[in-house]
Amino acid sequence: MGVALINSSAIASVVLTVAVVVGGPATVTADTLLKPRDGQAGTWAVKRECKRLVVRNEKLICTGEVTRTKFPDGTITFRFSDGENWLIFRTKETTARLWQGHKTILDIDGVAFGRSGRAPEFITKITGAGCSYGVPYFGQADINCRAIVDFRMWAATVKTDGRLPVPDSEYIPPTRSAP
Repeated sequence: MGVALINSSAIASVVLTVAVVVGGPATVTADTLLKPRDGQAGTWAVKRECKRLVVRNEKLICTGEVTRTKFPDGTITFRFSDGENWLIFRTKETTARLWQGHKTILDIDGVAFGRSGRAPEFITKITGAGCSYGVPYFGQADINCRAIVDFRMWAATVKTDGRLPVPDSEYIPPTRSAP
């Protein structure tokens, strides 16, 4: 009667591996919850408290609005407003990385400032540039972008109110679980 005995530790390791692979927790970030499907464009905006808006070392008063737009080619822009102008930071989605499990950090490759409604002219000779943001509806989060151009600071920070961002100008109230 050929009964094969299998090492119990081998069985335990297979079961443990399957449990980790199948039942492992998914990492949820602001991007996975807010971004459109890969390759698609999309926009979300939040408006709350403006902490700073600085262009060429000059402090401006801002509206507290920030709009994040993803284009089909993977380019992302963050736009901060003073009411008449936009301060725009540009990056590629491929530079995104997660910090401490809840904060998305992106490297900036261009910055522009100009009138709303006009095509931006990006400055690409920048240093010390980046944007970061936490999940903006799991409580208050800062959306922060900065760059140095010719030894002058370009920066903006908006603190959210913890509500869902507004996609395509429609507010969707947050829900804790499916009904």
